Amino acid sequence: MSDLNGKTVIITGVGRPRGIGRASALRFAKEGANLVLADLGAGDRRVGDIDGISPDLEAVTQEVTATGAQAIAVATDVSVEADVEKLVAAAVDRFGQVDAMVANAAILAAKGDPLEVPYDAYMRVLSVNLAGVFLSARVAAKQMKQQGGGGSIITVGSRASRRGSADSAAYCSAKFGVIGLTQSLAMALAGDGIRVNCVCPGAVDTEMYVGVTKKLADKDGVDFKAARAKLGDMIPLGRLTAAEDVAKAIVWFATDETSHVTGQAFNVNGGSWMN
Repeated sequence: MSDLNGKTVIITGVGRPRGIGRASALRFAKEGANLVLADLGAGDRRVGDIDGISPDLEAVTQEVTATGAQAIAVATDVSVEADVEKLVAAAVDRFGQVDAMVANAAILAAKGDPLEVPYDAYMRVLSVNLAGVFLSARVAAKQMKQQGGGGSIITVGSRASRRGSADSAAYCSAKFGVIGLTQSLAMALAGDGIRVNCVCPGAVDTEMYVGVTKKLADKDGVDFKAARAKLGDMIPLGRLTAAEDVAKAIVWFATDETSHVTGQAFNVNGGSWMN
């Protein structure tokens, strides 16, 4: 995948130490890409304030640069258009262009009975998990069109993009929407050579899935390790999806290997949506 060498890739949602954003950043770095890494800032501080970079985002950025790759960190709330605009501007200012956008940032919140979940909590999930993807893709696409030469936008869906869940109405609403958004943007941007595809992870063994694992552990009266193993056993390929598994697919969609692929939703789930 050497065609990524020297290309500029923006990745949102990079702040989790075991997350998909971090794994993707390291994978892109291995392929020689320049990285612009984004996550929420520390406290309420925004883009442009170096002290606003969260410790987790700083740690991932240092891990990436230790591989020899070029990388910068930008504090960004993807639900705020001005933040996303400054994120893309920072990428152009540092590296001269944007070749790929990975719209990965998401939150897992507003869980519970959909008749009881506060409306504000529901809308906050949509503002990050769906509107945040829209803003990230739109601002990056405008830059790509201005540059010419096309580009790649990779959105990150979920198994919740395929199947509803009684206690996750907000999350499922947003993630179902990501696939529709991906298809719409793919059609709108095809004439500019900009490809838009969605990667849909299954049960990924990251911080966001810790709550699910703990819930199963409490239900079955077992420890965390045993619960995680049980979840893995429910997947045809025999284990939970690793963040690195998802990262491989994300990087693939940014390469010329998928130059004639757009508007697709690609599962990385070990063969099952049932757990």
